[in-house]
Amino acid sequence: MKHNLTEMKHDYQNIPIPPELKTRVEQSIFRAKKDNEQAADVSSPARQKWPRPSKFRRFALGGAGGVAAAVLTIAVLANSSASIAHAMEEIPIIGTIARVVTFRQYQHKEHNMQADLKIPEIQVENKEGNVLPDATKDLNDAIQKYTDQIIAAYESDVKAAGGEGIEDLTLDYDIVTDNDKLFSLRFQQCIVMAGAAQSQKIYHIDKTTGKMITLEDLFADQADYQTVISENIKTQMKQQMAEDETKVYWLDSDVPEWNFQEISADVNFYINESGKLTIVFDEYQVAPGSMGIVSFEIPTEILKDIVKDGYLN
Repeated sequence: MKHNLTEMKHDYQNIPIPPELKTRVEQSIFRAKKDNEQAADVSSPARQKWPRPSKFRRFALGGAGGVAAAVLTIAVLANSSASIAHAMEEIPIIGTIARVVTFRQYQHKEHNMQADLKIPEIQVENKEGNVLPDATKDLNDAIQKYTDQIIAAYESDVKAAGGEGIEDLTLDYDIVTDNDKLFSLRFQQCIVMAGAAQSQKIYHIDKTTGKMITLEDLFADQADYQTVISENIKTQMKQQMAEDETKVYWLDSDVPEWNFQEISADVNFYINESGKLTIVFDEYQVAPGSMGIVSFEIPTEILKDIVKDGYLN
């Protein structure tokens, strides 16, 4: 066994590198080092991780006990180092990609209310590195609209508080899916006042087309994916509650309008590392706030007859 591992290591280390690629990588690293020496004070944007975010908003006045916090932080691996990002740009890529090219920052502090928002601008490119203007505009417009609403809500709180409120607003995001087929950017918002409230917003780009897509686009035309997925989620909810008494979902509550019936067309989702469709519900959508954000992995077996090729494993 040890002998085989040694041979494998030797074979791996001696894989021939195409001269053209080797030259381009070495040139990229050299230029990146030069840039790094000239801008030694450049550092990546700080990230602040928050647990489960939510759009549910409560407002607290005075010192009677509310603590408010909402988190809005944006960071991307390719932007973690200027030199790394520079070097990566020179390496050939396959398929359509999305990259963060700049940030717009919103900061505000007044008495005990403050906000710090870093809002990314995304650039969508094809495999030749050419910018896809329509796809780039569509994604950035969607992000702009979403973050503008968060800022407007915060500024409304500041005005209503009249200097008496307590609130801290931030937004966090990560790349939740980045495979051969999809690029998915997840925003996570957390608002803590008298308690915490959390939500997510996920945007998706199909790498083969460079276009933004929704859950419906994963399935064949006219497929009743909502019913199939919803029934499986109900089954999972019942099973979880039967196995763990601390878990509670709104299925047969005393308030009928709270009960989960069916996923909406714009429900949050992503494809996890196992290639499975994962449906995400914000805090208070399908369960009490104590459950936080909840998610359900949907078995591919029940979707195989209606899902389009390439999206799920």
